[in-house]
Order: sequence, then C-alpha cells, then structure tokens
Amino acid sequence: MQESTRAPRLYVNDSDRADLEAWLHRRGAAGRPLVLVQPGNKRTLKRGRAGRLGDEKAWPDQRWADLIHAVLASDADLLAVLCGVPAERSVLREIARRVHSGRVIEASAELPLRRLLALLERAQAMISVDTGPAHAAAALGCPLIVLYGAASPAQWLPRSPVGSAVIALGGPPHRSRVAEIGLDEVLAAWAALPLRGATGTPV
Repeated sequence: MQESTRAPRLYVNDSDRADLEAWLHRRGAAGRPLVLVQPGNKRTLKRGRAGRLGDEKAWPDQRWADLIHAVLASDADLLAVLCGVPAERSVLREIARRVHSGRVIEASAELPLRRLLALLERAQAMISVDTGPAHAAAALGCPLIVLYGAASPAQWLPRSPVGSAVIALGGPPHRSRVAEIGLDEVLAAWAALPLRGATGTPV
C-alpha cells in the first residue's frame, strides 16, 4: 500500500471525458467494454515497419492478431481499440486486417493525448509493449499487461496509485526481446488480470 502512495497519478477533465464519449458514439462504441492494445513504441514511430525487424520491443503482427481474436472471444460485448499515433498506422492497420473483425477499432489517427488519457481512464484493461502509454494507463488505474524486451520490469514497471493490477511479461534475465514472449503467456496473464468495470470508474 505504501508503494501505491508514491505512484504517479493523472487526472482527466470532464470536457475530455465528454469528448471521448462523443468519439465513442461516432465509432459505434458508446457504452461498450473496451480493451486497449498498444503494439508500437517510439522505435516504430522513428523507423516505421521496415525498422521493426531490429526492434527488441516488436511482437509479430500475427501474434497481436491472434491475441486480440482470443481476447474478443472471451467477451461477446468487448471491443478492442488499437492505440498509436499516425506514424504507426500501417502497423495497426495490418494487425486489424489480420483480426478481420468489426469489433476492432484502429485509432492511430484519432487519439490526441487528452482523448487517449480519457480512454485510459475508461477502458477495462490495456495490453501494451513497454512504452509511455502503459505508464499513463497505470497512473489512471487501468489494469495492465506490459510486454518487455531488453528493459527490466524491476526498474521500469508502471505503478498504479489505486492498486490496479500491472502484470509484467518478459525482460531480463531470461528474455531480451518481446518476440521471445509466447502468445500462451499473454493469454494466461489476460485470464488472471482483474478487469475494471465495463465503462470505467474515474480515478
């Protein structure tokens, strides 16, 4: 409990919540439970798809697609939102294409920072590589699974101010690349993750 008091905390404005709800309504997602998926990181942004072969944080597109397919199968009402920035659009669109489901929202061009924070506050959970949005998710009480490559979870694990779950997979000393994490490991973590309510609760 003492650790959580030292964790960073973020707050979302009512106007940003209203903006999010309007966006969800436009996307046909109003009132639906949401899981956020963050496959990209700053190296994806700088290098694009061609640079992902040398990116220790990259997980294969098909593995992301298989993960999303399995997560959606666990709850018929659940929607998956692929999070990222416009420069990651080709990666996210390829993952969405492989999932081939109307329950996937590819949102790379539609998540300015304030809307993303409101989304992190509302979502049931997030599955992410080790990157900034994962830390923001924890700071907003979003249950979280983080995939690590060369960075150590012991040093870089996101912390929640409200005690929401953060599950780390991969990282030293046994793994140095996210690609070494198996799909079965992430699915087991998903099954164990305590989810937030369907429409989130303000932190």
